[in-house]
Amino acid sequence: MQFVVFWDINWLKERLRKKPLSGRETYLYAICWLAFLTLAFFPGSINDRSAHSVWLEAIELLIPVIAIFYAWLCNGGLQGEQFWTRLISIGWVVTMRALVFSLPIFLILAFAPMEQSELIFESVTTLVSLFIIWRLGSHIEGLREVNMTKKTSL
Repeated sequence: MQFVVFWDINWLKERLRKKPLSGRETYLYAICWLAFLTLAFFPGSINDRSAHSVWLEAIELLIPVIAIFYAWLCNGGLQGEQFWTRLISIGWVVTMRALVFSLPIFLILAFAPMEQSELIFESVTTLVSLFIIWRLGSHIEGLREVNMTKKTSL
C-alpha cells in the first residue's frame, strides 16, 4: 500500500479506477486534509477584522458547502460511486498542488506594504479556493466518465 499521494493525481485517479481506496487509505487522506484545513482556518486575531471584508468572509464560509455539492454533482449525484473517497483523496492532492503553485503569490502579498493588503489577500484566497473546487470537480467528473464508458462497453 502506498500511503498518502501528495502530488501525482494521475496515479491516484488510476488507482481509484481500478479499485476503491481501503478504509485505512481514506482515513489517512482525511486526517492529512483535516489537519491542514484546521491549521489554515486558525484566525490571526479576532479583533483585527475589518468591516470591508465581511462579505468575503461570508463567501469563504460558504465555499466548503459549495465545493461538496459541486463535487457531488460532478460525481453523478445520486447515481455516483465512491463519493467521499474520491472527494477526500482527490481533494487532498488538488489542494496541495494548488497551494504549491499559488505560494509565490501569497509570499508577495505577505511582504507587500499595501494599505488594502488584507482585502487583496482574502480575495486571492477566495480565488484559489474556487480554482481548487473547479479542479476537484473536473477530476471527479473525469473518473465518472471513465466508469460510464466501461459500463456501456460491457
